[in-house]
Amino acid sequence: MNLDLSLVNILILFGAVQGLTFAVVLFASKRHPGAVYLGLAVLALVYNGLETFNWSANLEQYTTFFDYFPFVLIFLVGPSFYLYQRSLLGNAPVSRRKVLLLYSFSFFQFGYLSICWIAYYLTKTEILNFQPWLRMAGQFYGWYSEPLSVLVYLFFTLFSVRHFIRHSKVFRSDKKGPKTSKPALAWLKQLLIFQLLLALIWPPTVLISYFDVWPFSWSEYYPVEILLVLFLYWIAIAGYLKIRSITTEPTRKRNLADREIFTQDEKSPHMVLIQTTVESDQLYRNPELSLALLSEKIDLPPKQISKTLNQEAGMNFNDFINSYRVEAFCRELKKTENINLTLLGIANSCGFNSSATFQRTFKKLKGETPGTYFQRRQEMEESGR
Repeated sequence: MNLDLSLVNILILFGAVQGLTFAVVLFASKRHPGAVYLGLAVLALVYNGLETFNWSANLEQYTTFFDYFPFVLIFLVGPSFYLYQRSLLGNAPVSRRKVLLLYSFSFFQFGYLSICWIAYYLTKTEILNFQPWLRMAGQFYGWYSEPLSVLVYLFFTLFSVRHFIRHSKVFRSDKKGPKTSKPALAWLKQLLIFQLLLALIWPPTVLISYFDVWPFSWSEYYPVEILLVLFLYWIAIAGYLKIRSITTEPTRKRNLADREIFTQDEKSPHMVLIQTTVESDQLYRNPELSLALLSEKIDLPPKQISKTLNQEAGMNFNDFINSYRVEAFCRELKKTENINLTLLGIANSCGFNSSATFQRTFKKLKGETPGTYFQRRQEMEESGR
C-alpha cells in the first residue's frame, strides 16, 4: 500500500478529525444559537479535508467513497455561515421553506448525481442503455460544479458581510446591547475574516486549475487546503469556548397581569434592534410608518415585532410608536423656535397625522390633554421667573 503520509497530508487528516469532533459537539449543543448551521459548515469543510487527503495520500486507488458525490457538501458552506450569523445576531428564525431554498444547490447536486448513478446501474445491468447520456452528463457536471460552488460561496459571503455591517451598530454599545452582544459580534467578526480569506484564495485557485498555469510541483489546491485545515484546528479550540459562553437563556414566562418592562440587561436582541432603529433614525416622525415598513427596515417579520413589543414593552406597535411621538412633542414644546407653531402643528412634525389620535394618545400617556399640559407648563415657567 503506497501511501503518501507527508507532513501536509498528516496535518490535513488530523485537522479533519478534529473538525469532525467539533461538528458532533455543535450538533449536540442545544443552547448555542444556530449551532446546527455552524455544524453543517464545519462538516462540509471536514468532508472536503478528507476528500483532499484521499487523493493527496494516494488512497483513491484503494477507495472510491469520495467519487460518488463530489461537489455536494461544499455548497453548504456559504448558506450555513450566513444562517449561523443570522441566528447569533438574534434575527427571527428562518422558515423551513427558506432554509430549503438556501440549501437548494446542494439538493440539486445530490439529485443530479443520484440520477446519474441510477442510470449507470441500469446501464451496467443491461436493463437500459444510458451510456452516451452518462458520458455527456458526467462531463457537464465536472465542467460546471466547481465554478458554481465558488460563485455560490461568494454570493453568500457578500450577504454575510452586508448583514454583519447592517446589524453591528446595534451590538456595539454596552448600554443598549444585551450581555452577549460584544462576544457574539467579536466571534462573528473572526469567522467573517476566515470567510473573506477563503473568498480571496479559492477563486484564483480554480482559475489556475482550469488554465493549468501552476508552476510548482505540489498541487495548486494546497494553499486553500492549508487554510481550511488551519481553520478547522482553530475553530475546534476557539469555537468550543464560544459555544459555551454564548448561549440563550430559557424564555421567562410572564402573566399579562404582572408583565413588566424589561431592564436594559434583560432586553432581547430583537427589542434592542427595534428601539435602536426607531430612535437613531427617528422613524416615529414619519406619519406613514407602519408595521410592514419597520419590518422591511430591520429585516424582522411583522409577527415577531408585534410579539416582542407585547412581551417586552407591554404595548402594541401603534402605542409603541405613538409613545415616541408624545415624548418628541414634549421636547419640541420647550424649543423657542416653535413658539409660533400651534400644538397640532408641533404634533404633526412629530409624526401625528390625526388630531383625534394625538389628543387621545397624549391623555392616555400623560394623564391630561395637550392643552392642559401646555398651560400648566407655561404657568410653571412664569412662576419660576
